[in-house]
Amino acid sequence: MSGSPAPLDLGRLEIDAKASAAKLVANLLQRPDQLEKVDHIRRRMVRKKASVEAMLKTAVQSQLDGVRTGLNQLQSALQDVYEIKQNLDEIEETYQSIVPLRQKLQDVRFENSNYCQLATAVENLKHIFTVPEGVRKTEDLINEGKLLQAHKHLTELETSRDDLLFELHKQPNKSPTDRNTLKHYFADVEKLSDSLGKQIFLILNRTLITVRREPSIIVTALRIIEREQRTDDAVIKRHAQTGFIPPGRPKDWRQKCFAKLEESISERIEGNEPDDRTKNKMWLVRHLELIRQRMIEDFRVIKTLLPPVFPPEYDIVHKYLHMYHNAIGHHLKEMISEELERNEIVSLLTWVNGYDGPELLKHPDIDLDSKDLGPLLETPVVEDLQNQYLKTMKSNVSEWLSNSLKTDLKDWYSNSPPDQDGEGKYNTALPVIIYQMMEQNNQVAALINHDLVQNVLMLFVDELNSFAAYYRGELTKYKERHLQNRNEPQYFLHFVIANINNCLAFADQMKQLRRWYLKNEYTETTDDDSDNIRTDRFGLLDIDFHNLGHFGTDMIVEEVFTDLRESLSELLTRSWIDSSKTVDVICATLQDYNEDLQHLKPEFHNSILTKFERVIVKEYLKALFSRKLSFKNYDERRRSAEKICTEADQYKRLIRELRPRGGQKSTLMDVLPMLSEVLKLKDTSMLSLEVTHLANKYPDVKMDQVISLLLARGDISRSEARQIAVDALREAHHLQSNHHLLLPWMPWEKMTT
Repeated sequence: MSGSPAPLDLGRLEIDAKASAAKLVANLLQRPDQLEKVDHIRRRMVRKKASVEAMLKTAVQSQLDGVRTGLNQLQSALQDVYEIKQNLDEIEETYQSIVPLRQKLQDVRFENSNYCQLATAVENLKHIFTVPEGVRKTEDLINEGKLLQAHKHLTELETSRDDLLFELHKQPNKSPTDRNTLKHYFADVEKLSDSLGKQIFLILNRTLITVRREPSIIVTALRIIEREQRTDDAVIKRHAQTGFIPPGRPKDWRQKCFAKLEESISERIEGNEPDDRTKNKMWLVRHLELIRQRMIEDFRVIKTLLPPVFPPEYDIVHKYLHMYHNAIGHHLKEMISEELERNEIVSLLTWVNGYDGPELLKHPDIDLDSKDLGPLLETPVVEDLQNQYLKTMKSNVSEWLSNSLKTDLKDWYSNSPPDQDGEGKYNTALPVIIYQMMEQNNQVAALINHDLVQNVLMLFVDELNSFAAYYRGELTKYKERHLQNRNEPQYFLHFVIANINNCLAFADQMKQLRRWYLKNEYTETTDDDSDNIRTDRFGLLDIDFHNLGHFGTDMIVEEVFTDLRESLSELLTRSWIDSSKTVDVICATLQDYNEDLQHLKPEFHNSILTKFERVIVKEYLKALFSRKLSFKNYDERRRSAEKICTEADQYKRLIRELRPRGGQKSTLMDVLPMLSEVLKLKDTSMLSLEVTHLANKYPDVKMDQVISLLLARGDISRSEARQIAVDALREAHHLQSNHHLLLPWMPWEKMTT
């Protein structure tokens, strides 16, 4: 077999032993001087050999003793098995002879069963006969309010019933008929138990009232509950051992006690019947305030009067706190399910936020520990309420903004000028009204939490973005109405100025709101708002209103130059050369309009004056490039060029005088003298140098513009003009590359567009 050990090869073992010995001797005698130790080594080997042989003999002897003991035990076991077999055969023969006795003893078994039942009945005759009387007496005691005595009699009746039923349970042949008979006989006992329970739970339902008058009644009820709890524990233990459990057990009166207390709390909370919403808009505020007052009043009683009455293990104050907490949370959810209005949502969330503060749980009179309570309303419920609030608010804000603008529109078409602020700047009530609305809503949101403030601000930003587009549309309609009849509306220019100022007010108000309510978004060390307002939705809104303000300035510029259309058409014509009428009319018109522009805020006042300057320069360039005036000779060209320079200086002085204090200086007019130099130059060989200088200062000047300028002189051909332009622009580009644009870059395109 593969599992059997291999036979010993003694010859092989002897050869291996000799080889090992030879190797050992070789290791021990490697040097000549070691030969002197041969006798010592031999004696050591002899001793080692004797030791090994002794160990081997001991091991073999031990193995032999074990084998001998095992054989003896096997012999003894074999003998025992033989004896057991004989005994089993004898038992089998005896059992076969007993089988007929079962039939003979059937009558004895029946009599024994009857005897056991009769013995049990005799033992409990006293209890059985006194049951009706005990039931009647117990019922009287319950009606008289003597609950402890009633419970004592009830316990005796239940014990009698349970003992009888247990005896039946122990019988070998259980009779359902006997069990049902007993249960029917003791049916009134269960009714007494229910009646006593109702009395006890009625007392507990009025705990907070009863404890102030007769705390002993509550103590009695609790003593009965604790007795029943101990009986329940004993019954459960016996059931685990015997499988028997009496009817109506376990009663669980302690658990029902807490359920009844919780039910009474819910009744007290819901007992503050809220007013009808249609009759009282503040119904929810009043209802929540009544709950708060009721809870503070109840916990004054709970903390002072209940601990001496209830068992310490009930931890009654903490238990009441949890029950109140759960009951209020459930009640609030029921109200939420009835779809609250926006102001009602605010009232509820504000109340919930103050729930754990000095207004309620931390009120000086009660000061309750709320660490393990959890939130009154779960986070999803609160978020859903806030989303519902924001949804309603979005609709209201959109409608409110639209209505505010419609109301403001009536003033635009009125026969009265707009109002002025303390600095004499025109404005309307629109920004103030909208700001007050935003501020009020943010203050309300701040009562709830900071996240809602952020969401409200974002909502305002989104709605104001839409409002800005609507605002622009109304301004466009206002302009179109004016263009149909420039005498209407009567104060067109004034209200356009007022609306431009409004746009700046809107932008400043959003910065202010953001600074107040989103402080963590700001760098407090920076004074400049533009550094604080990032290009997020707030920044984009700021840009939108500034763009809307510039749209208003464009309306004013269009209005001004509509009046100047005829004068501008006379620029660089024959009548213009020998007359200063055109420039005088333009300057007088600008001065006249500037009287009204004094009511514009400096930022946009400066912007309009710059736009005036740009339009004038553009008209001169247009007239020059279109060659409206063909010069007859050099003297006429020189006089025209000098006149352009003179008028440019006149415009420049005028604009400087008209600008508000601190206004940014403009260099737009500087282009006209440079163009004049190109016209005035007599030596055509110097034209390339002059054009190069022009292109250095205005790198974005176009080839076609340079050619048109050169052709306006009237003394060179188109091919010569193109060649000069190509050479000059190439040289200017080369100089700019070498000198890194040392000359200022003036946006030519802005002036000529």
